Amino acid sequence: MAKSKEKLDHGPCPICGRAVITLLTNVKLADEAEICCDCTAKLRVMYPLAYGKKKGKKKIERLDPLADMTLDEVRAAMEKAPEYLEDLRAKYGRNAVFAVEDISMYPHGWFMPPYISAKGKDVFGFFDIGDEVEVLHAGASVKAKILDIEREIATEKDADAWIRRGEGGYPIKRMVFSQKDLIISPGDLIVKG
Repeated sequence: MAKSKEKLDHGPCPICGRAVITLLTNVKLADEAEICCDCTAKLRVMYPLAYGKKKGKKKIERLDPLADMTLDEVRAAMEKAPEYLEDLRAKYGRNAVFAVEDISMYPHGWFMPPYISAKGKDVFGFFDIGDEVEVLHAGASVKAKILDIEREIATEKDADAWIRRGEGGYPIKRMVFSQKDLIISPGDLIVKG
């Protein structure tokens, strides 16, 4: 039992002090420090995941800009994160904003556009099924409708704490769309209103 617990626990996060447990959302930095999933989530809106080929490789891989940063660079970015979110709030007013971190596509039947599942972070505001939104992709804007939303399971206490921290609205696991000619990529913003 002790051996498996040691493998799961990676010690305290050097940013916030919370325990770093084995999760896919943790990030190992360039200087071998490992930050927790909460600190990673705060920075994802500024440093989204991308897909591409690494130098000298043929295979397309998931590229994480946080993995190329040092602990000092991450600490500096954490100080800028609240200001970055405030700038987003000022730019989009009272609308809700969702930052896309990763996407998955699923077939939807013959001659039908695929289901696009956008995973990421609700930067602020509240989204619901059926909301009309704009997907901001590569300087262009496309209107879309949310078909489904899967929220993080949270008690009222957790949801209130999320909003109080100023990090966004209610946590969302994924947002689903299906529309012809809709392109969503990591780093895009989905804006309500």
